[in-house]
Order: sequence, then C-alpha cells, then structure tokens
Amino acid sequence: MSTRFSEMRKQSSILKKQYAFLLAESTEMRKQYAFLLAESTEMRKQSSILRKQYAFLLAESTEMRKQSSILRKQYAFLLAESTEMRKQSSILRKHLV
Repeated sequence: MSTRFSEMRKQSSILKKQYAFLLAESTEMRKQYAFLLAESTEMRKQSSILRKQYAFLLAESTEMRKQSSILRKQYAFLLAESTEMRKQSSILRKHLV
C-alpha cells in the first residue's frame, strides 16, 4: 500500500510540475498576444495616417496638374499675343518708313 501511495505522490508531483510549466507557457503566450495586439493597433494607426496623407497628396497633385494646365494655356495665349504684336509692329514700321 505504501508503494502505491508513493507512486501516487510521484504522479502528483509530476502533474504539479507539468501544470506549472503549462501555466508559465500560457502566461508567456498571453504576454506575446498583448504585444502583438499592441503592434497591430499601432500598425493600423500608421496605415490610417498614411492613407490620409496619400489622399492629401493625390488631391495636391491633381490641383497642381490643373494649375499647370491653366499656366500652359496662358503661356500659349501670351505667346500668340506676342507674335501678333510683333507682326503688327513690323507692319507699322514698314508704313512709317
């Protein structure tokens, strides 16, 4: 009977050690989960910021393209006006001479 009791104590000791090990593993896994959750939250925040920055830059780029188009048209108009003024100036000089 004492042999059986001794065997049961050994089994109990082994089970307690296994439980302690599993508890430590579980604690470590919870810590890792909390860390990964915090990292994931931070990455979502950063992603949100980057999406907003991208949208802003895209709007800026679109506006700059519009302004560039307007400036090109103004330049073409002014160039045509300048050419016309030179032609008229040349005609006036010929008539004055």
